[in-house]
Amino acid sequence: MELGLYQTQSMKLVMTQELRQAITILQYPTLELSQFLHQQAIENPLIDLKEKPVDTKREQNSTTESDRDSWFYDEENDLNPVNFIKSEDESLQAHLLEQMTWLELAEEDKAIAEYMIYCLDENGYLDCSLECLQKELGVPNDKIERILSEIQQLDPIGVGARTLSECLLLQLKALDCDNPVVKSIIEHHLDAFADKKFAYLSKTLKISMKELKEADDFIRSLNPRPCSGFEKSRADWIEPEFFIEQDKQGELSIRMNDDLVPEVSLNERYFRIMKQHSDAKGYLENQLHKFEWLKRSLEQRRQTLQHLGDYLLEAQRAFFERGYEALRPMTLKEVAMHIDVHESTISRAVKNKTVQTPKGTVALKSLFTSKLDKTNQTEDTSSAQVKIQIQRMVEEEPKHKPLSDQKITNSLKEKGIDISRRTVAKYREELRIPASSKRKSIVV
Repeated sequence: MELGLYQTQSMKLVMTQELRQAITILQYPTLELSQFLHQQAIENPLIDLKEKPVDTKREQNSTTESDRDSWFYDEENDLNPVNFIKSEDESLQAHLLEQMTWLELAEEDKAIAEYMIYCLDENGYLDCSLECLQKELGVPNDKIERILSEIQQLDPIGVGARTLSECLLLQLKALDCDNPVVKSIIEHHLDAFADKKFAYLSKTLKISMKELKEADDFIRSLNPRPCSGFEKSRADWIEPEFFIEQDKQGELSIRMNDDLVPEVSLNERYFRIMKQHSDAKGYLENQLHKFEWLKRSLEQRRQTLQHLGDYLLEAQRAFFERGYEALRPMTLKEVAMHIDVHESTISRAVKNKTVQTPKGTVALKSLFTSKLDKTNQTEDTSSAQVKIQIQRMVEEEPKHKPLSDQKITNSLKEKGIDISRRTVAKYREELRIPASSKRKSIVV
């Protein structure tokens, strides 16, 4: 092999820091973009941010009728101090620890009880075994069981249970229910009950279908997740990227939500001062380059989102007026072709963003659905429309004889929608609809 210097030409894409920043800015929702700009202003002294004034008139006009009917709404002065009372969702642990102060427990036992309370999961079940607790705390097993029984007396009833059966039995005890059929099902036949094996239960327990129906109704009135109402963290505030607004004539228009994004400008005073120092020339040029690139990235983001919003209003106007029943098939590739950008750009543009419509706030990505084949070819059908039809079929089916996936598939084919049974099963699971065997009710 001969050694030497050779010159070759090649092309490759280099992901520069500026390009990476432009991609990141496009992906940011409104609130995160505002936070990002404030961080950039701290790092770059040439960046000057100016917050946009809040349009109070628009905020007042957007007040809904339900707000006006509120006990605390003051039409003359909507800055009613009652509206600003701090409201915090109480955690499950705080709720239980507060009740613990009323229990007659020794200080050591209270410490053990507090430890066990923090071992509960979000539904109130004990998330570890008593043997594990015994090893971790170094206390006898009977002591742990005694303290657990104290915790199980707290509100909500069913807290501290180790199994679903124990949770339901605790609720039976609190309700002073002595129905032997109900107790037997919960203690010994809960799996068969969940699988709706009514004939087996009737034969095994030697009871009529009427008695089984009464037991079924009672058990289903119990709460298998007694602590699900407690939130461990508060929900994040969602600020939509677009507003779909409807005027008195019913015409729709779209508006970008950029009120929370501060205006970025050059801090000319600092620029002039630093320009007089020759030793700061390199630093100044670098920061100026970052400022100019940030401005270009923000403008590019604004233009991309504006074009995206305009096309969404045009393509999904029927959806914004009537809801998911009118959602037409639309892909990222289709939108990218119409606004002349790459498909990956649209994917980043819709990521983590929402649009507020007259019917509610929805994620932008939910507007993109695949197209299904239709046997009559008279119109396009989206997967969202098929899901709605499946949901309706299940709601209208006879409760004693639910529709199987194959029957749903056949019904859709009669309407001209040709999809496989496997696809129906997939959509049903996405809708969190149980299989037909789990939807069956007792016939009396």
